[in-house]
Amino acid sequence: MLIKCPECGHQVSDQAKTCPSCGIEIAGKITRCPDCGEVIFKEQSRCPNCHCLINGASDDNFGSGPITGADVVTSAHPIAVGPKRGPEPEQPQQPPVRSRRKKAAIAALIISVVIVLIMVFLGIYFLKNQDRQEEERAYTSAVKSTEPLVLQNYLNMYADAPKAHRDSVKMILNQLKKVEDDWRDAVVNNSRDGFERFVKKYPQSSHNVEAAIKIDSLDWVAAKNENTAESFKKYMEAHDDGSYYDEARLNYEQLEAQKVKPEDRLVISQLFTTYFNALAQMDESALSSTLAPVLTSFLHRANATKADVSQYMQRLHEADVTKIEFAPNGDWAIEKVKLADGLYAYNVNFTVAQHTERGEGGPKSSSVFKVTASVSPEGRITELNMKRSVQE
Repeated sequence: MLIKCPECGHQVSDQAKTCPSCGIEIAGKITRCPDCGEVIFKEQSRCPNCHCLINGASDDNFGSGPITGADVVTSAHPIAVGPKRGPEPEQPQQPPVRSRRKKAAIAALIISVVIVLIMVFLGIYFLKNQDRQEEERAYTSAVKSTEPLVLQNYLNMYADAPKAHRDSVKMILNQLKKVEDDWRDAVVNNSRDGFERFVKKYPQSSHNVEAAIKIDSLDWVAAKNENTAESFKKYMEAHDDGSYYDEARLNYEQLEAQKVKPEDRLVISQLFTTYFNALAQMDESALSSTLAPVLTSFLHRANATKADVSQYMQRLHEADVTKIEFAPNGDWAIEKVKLADGLYAYNVNFTVAQHTERGEGGPKSSSVFKVTASVSPEGRITELNMKRSVQE
């Protein structure tokens, strides 16, 4: 095994008797420093490399007095003198092995600590970054929500969120609470105007669908209570997609059909004008054309026939009566009544003036009668009662 000569520093085998470079005796004369491992002479009391004491030597006896021959390493053998050499190049001094190991261990520890700190800081950074991203997502979801519970949940979960975020969420939450308070007021009042004001004030509210349903229901109740063609028409115009549109249309059509139209009024007026003219002129045929086969009531007589009406006409023209005139006053009050199969009858109220003249020099008389009558869908008189109201 090659070692470094403790005398001249050249490489030499540890089994060589002498150093081939400087001639110093090697075999049996060298050992290794127990501290740093440097090759030294056995006789040396201190390692020239690490200054470690060798062979039990004491610091008190080393270097305290003048150097004696005992401190000088001499060879027991003569040193072969060769040709004169120049000075040997100085070999770089190697640090002690234990010192190098200690420094390496410290360096490794420092590196490990630095790595751990970096990992800790990275972990904290990523956790904080993840928390920040989760807060951003929750904030974005909250500000888009119209549910107070979602907004309150954000405030509860993210107490450390940025102040601007929390303030925005609180503002939205307060606005939603105000909407809910106004909605409760509208429901309690349950008025059409109240719901309309709410919808106008909060056009984007989730309650607007319910408000529209309530307005629709209130308008329908009002239309039914009025129960006129006009009220149902008004409902249909306001709610063309309303829940009660079909029912309103049916009621409207029925009531509209029950309205007495100008043509109805014309037919009724002509019918009774013909009737009274036939009475005045004793026109049996014209009189019969105006009458149903059986009248439910004629001059308060139930189930009267055409013959009964003809007899009444005969009694009007007594022997001394020379002239009779009937003149309806045109104050027709006509009610249209729906029967089965879409047929309509009429109840009629009006007044008629009767003027009677008697024989030469006889008295003249005039009377006004209130007439209550009914007309069949076929346009025939089914009931006729008269009550004198004025007589002259």
